Amino acid sequence: MSNWYWLTAWLPSLLAIIGNGLVIYLIRSRPRLRTLQNRFVLSLAIADFCVGTCYYPGHVICNYLLDSKCNVMIRDDIAVYMIYSSVSNLCAMAIDRYIAIVRPLRYLTLMTTTRAKILTTIAWMIPMVVYFIPAICVSLKLFSINFKISVVIWTTIFEFIPCTLLLLATMQVIIISKRHRRRDANFSQLTLRQKASTSVIGSVVAIFLLCYAVEVYSSFCHFTSLCTPNDDIYNAVRFLIIVNSAANPIAYALFKRDMKRELDKLICKNSFTKPSLLSRRSNERSTSL
Repeated sequence: MSNWYWLTAWLPSLLAIIGNGLVIYLIRSRPRLRTLQNRFVLSLAIADFCVGTCYYPGHVICNYLLDSKCNVMIRDDIAVYMIYSSVSNLCAMAIDRYIAIVRPLRYLTLMTTTRAKILTTIAWMIPMVVYFIPAICVSLKLFSINFKISVVIWTTIFEFIPCTLLLLATMQVIIISKRHRRRDANFSQLTLRQKASTSVIGSVVAIFLLCYAVEVYSSFCHFTSLCTPNDDIYNAVRFLIIVNSAANPIAYALFKRDMKRELDKLICKNSFTKPSLLSRRSNERSTSL
């Protein structure tokens, strides 16, 4: 791979690490953000943070620092596990927002704290059981599997099915949200929350579908003889997957009102800290004079 590719690829990796790290910090440090909805946002942010740290940084650590001590197959298994975990956590968040918008009056009954914990746990366990454990056992040469059949299963579960279901669910969410806004001419608090939720899940899913479109195309080419993917396609797939993880925090900052409010407070607090210190020092100097 050319040097420009690796230099360019580091940018979304850093954005994914910084952006998702900031989301994790805000949710964990701000009591107001510890809501049921943000439990799913936190879980997805952790997965996206791991995606940003695993692939390109992992490649550099393996190839240039550890060299022969690094098992490349295990490194790739960990990176793919984090990518699949990001996909499954996005599906979990989409389920939560689908219930909140389609069944708003029954949301607190249907989505309890216990069920939210179970759903986020399942989002991490499915990729581990279906992909990571078999893949890591193969990498450690504990047993062998039919790789072609396994790739078909993994691609279907973590690419084709999520893309299809997320597209259909998001379209229905948008239609229902618009219908509720037309019915409520005064835009009640519930309708405004639905609008904000629709913007968040709609933008995150749209980014996901755009970034994974090339991945789906490359997988389609891999399983059929209609087209032949080349190295440029595979490089684009890797790059766009990291871009997807980097773009999610931007969507939260733009459309998620509680996150935007806390982010504004954090920025304002930091911006006023330095002037206050400078003014304090100037006052001390004037007093001493």
